[in-house]
Order: sequence, then C-alpha cells, then structure tokens
Amino acid sequence: MASCATGALLLPFAQPLHPTLRDAEEVRAILERKVPPELAVQIVSLGYSPWVAKRRADECIFYPDYSSPDENHCVAVLHLASERVPDDDGDDGNDDNGRRRVVPRRVIFQTSAAYGGWVSDRSSYFAKEEDAFRNSHARFDASILRPLSPSPSSSSSSSSSRGAERQGTGQDMLPPLEIAVSDCWWEPRAAADALREKGWEFVEAEDGRIEWRVCNNSEAHREWQDYKVEWTRGLRADSKDDDRVGKGAGFVELLKPGYIVVLWARTGLRSWCSKVRAATIEIEYELP
Repeated sequence: MASCATGALLLPFAQPLHPTLRDAEEVRAILERKVPPELAVQIVSLGYSPWVAKRRADECIFYPDYSSPDENHCVAVLHLASERVPDDDGDDGNDDNGRRRVVPRRVIFQTSAAYGGWVSDRSSYFAKEEDAFRNSHARFDASILRPLSPSPSSSSSSSSSRGAERQGTGQDMLPPLEIAVSDCWWEPRAAADALREKGWEFVEAEDGRIEWRVCNNSEAHREWQDYKVEWTRGLRADSKDDDRVGKGAGFVELLKPGYIVVLWARTGLRSWCSKVRAATIEIEYELP
C-alpha cells in the first residue's frame, strides 16, 4: 500500500543547470561560426551538454499489507518516472532527416528516504557498519521503459527542442506515469500489464533482467538518509554492486531516444515500511 502527502521543497537537483536539446543546438550553431564543427560539438559536450530532469518531493509511505509469496519478494511502487529522452521517432538510429539521434551518457539518481520498521539497539544488532545494508528492506531499484507507440496513454513529457511542437496534441495534459500507475506489486515485473495499458513496456538486458539496484537504506536508521547515485556509459558488465549503492552495469547502454527511466520504491516484510520524501532523476545525453 502507499500513501503520500505534499511537503516542502526538498532535494535540489544534483546538476544546477539543465540545458535542453534546443539550447545546446543553438550554442553549437554559434560556436560553429568560430571553430570547426567537430570542435564545436566537443565544447558543447564538455560544458553545455543537454539534460532531461524530473523530481518528486511529496512524502510517501510504502508498506506490504499482507505476507509476501516468498523471501525474495518485497513490495514495489513506481515512485518516479523520468522525462523522455528526446526522440524524432526514427527507428534506425537516425531521425527522419537522416541526422544521428542523441546518445544518453549519464543518469543521476537522488533519493531521500527513511526506514520505518522496528529497530533494536544498533550497537548490539550489527557487528559491522556494512551489515546494516545486507538485508535492507528499504531500497530503490530502476528500470527502463520504451513506448509501445509514439503517443503513450500516460505522460512522461519530453523537454526536448521538439516539445513545443507537441503542445496542443493532448500528450502534455496526460497524468505522469507515477500517478497513472500507482498500485503496489511484489516485484516490478508484475507491473508489466499495467504499464502496457499505459503504453509502456520494460527494456530487458541480455540476461533478462529488468531492474537494477540503485541504493539501500540502512535498516539501522529511522532518520532520513539522502543518496546520490551516478551511472555512466561504458561501465564494465561484470562490475558488482556494493552494499549501499548499485553500479548500474549495462544500464545506460540500454537507454535510447524516446525511452524513460523509472524509480521503484521497495520494502519488504509485513508491517515494515519505507518512507520517501523526495527523489530526482537526471539524464545527460550527447548531441547527435
């Protein structure tokens, strides 16, 4: 089950500046009057790369209200869906004019959450600090979704340079995906039918996985804990997650134009709960 209440502004974006695709293209055009085109692209990529970003800052409580099927399951709630990576609706790596499409290169997650279960005296309960994370029942996972059609029936509105062209189509009036799909499931995969009804489907890795661990809250703390997790393109596929945060191996490589990233709030064990007060997703991409 889940309940939410609007709170004060929390958890500013990790990156203070988020140029849009149109912004970055305009800067590149100005630079190309002064320097070679290939150098202009490098300058923009280093200092003015485009982003899409989204945040949610209302306090929510997630908890299982009945026993889980087995010890490997815990409740999953779609807490936040990112903006769409800009897309010109091409399907061959290029847009309709033959230009290369954008390439996502970094995803930054931030979360502010607290563990709401019973906690004994942590000095006697955990022999080592890292032990507090190994059986965490309050955590966040991430998945990638792709649209089943150019206009899904739930919004994750793009802030690309083509966004203005979509005005008046009704797409900008649709509810955010995290509002349109607000039920709880024992695992993200169980939400597949509900997501398809809204026009989205999971993107699978080669091994069939659809979710990546973002971060774990310590079971030993009821205080709010803030995490920042950054995943980049090119991470080795055999990189292992640690106890606190996931490495996101292979995640950014699966992210393509038109896709979105979703953040799942997870908690396990009956009557144990996760409290989330803010979360952000920021996606950086390269100019085509």
